[in-house]
Amino acid sequence: MEYRACERISDSLDADITLDGVNYSGIIMNYSEEGLFLVSATLYDVDDVDEKTEMEVRCILPSEEKVDLKCEVKWFNKKDSPYGVSLNMGMRILGPPEKYIEFIRGL
Repeated sequence: MEYRACERISDSLDADITLDGVNYSGIIMNYSEEGLFLVSATLYDVDDVDEKTEMEVRCILPSEEKVDLKCEVKWFNKKDSPYGVSLNMGMRILGPPEKYIEFIRGL
């Protein structure tokens, strides 16, 4: 069984990802104070993602507040299809903002 420093919350949040100045939509499938699992689909091939890639993730809380998170990819899985590219990414949150920490602790 995999060890995690913080318990993951299995709930989804809408998200926007910014990578190299390009915006993508995604869904955060589970999250904790220190990390998250995100799924994104795009019509474009994404070659710039690997472990250690840093990107901005804007998550939309249930209150409709938006929180910007700076994240580092820890692992990823890219799947090509005739319809586009799907990315699954495990990410570490770098210096989570207080608003995000308060949201997690309030659950």
